[in-house]
Amino acid sequence: MSIILIYNLTYDLEIISINTQIHMFNNFTIQILNYHVNVIEVICFFLLNCSFIKSAQFGAHIWLPDSMEAPVPASSLIHSATLVSAGIFIILRFYPLFEISFYSFFLLPIVGSLTAAYGGVVGAFQSDVKRILAYSTISHCGFLMLLTSFFYKRIRYFIFIYSWFF
Repeated sequence: MSIILIYNLTYDLEIISINTQIHMFNNFTIQILNYHVNVIEVICFFLLNCSFIKSAQFGAHIWLPDSMEAPVPASSLIHSATLVSAGIFIILRFYPLFEISFYSFFLLPIVGSLTAAYGGVVGAFQSDVKRILAYSTISHCGFLMLLTSFFYKRIRYFIFIYSWFF
């Protein structure tokens, strides 16, 4: 749905041109059940849902421990290293779009911190090595999701503070 909406706005599917053109469409609205919703919020909603499911964030984290229980030991490394990173990559690639969205401004840090805490606590009480690796991966993806919420605008303040001390 988000790709269809992006294509209807920009008539292009290149990420660089999407990120440069998306600021022009901040005032477009869609009517959903007699409510006018900003089209940027709808696009961000669908992209964040895809990212949360792919990176096993809180609420959509059930699939990762079950998929790591395959008999091949390499399956757990594949799931922990490559597959869950794609959800974080979606957010980093479309971050100029998320920077405009009011919805993602609050949802990214909340879901990321909940996932990091949940993965760490549940992983501490596991006895199977693959489940420990799975919940550790969930926790670390939560930390990455939390860090993506501090990416562009707020990173300038951290660099400024860091430059004062070093």
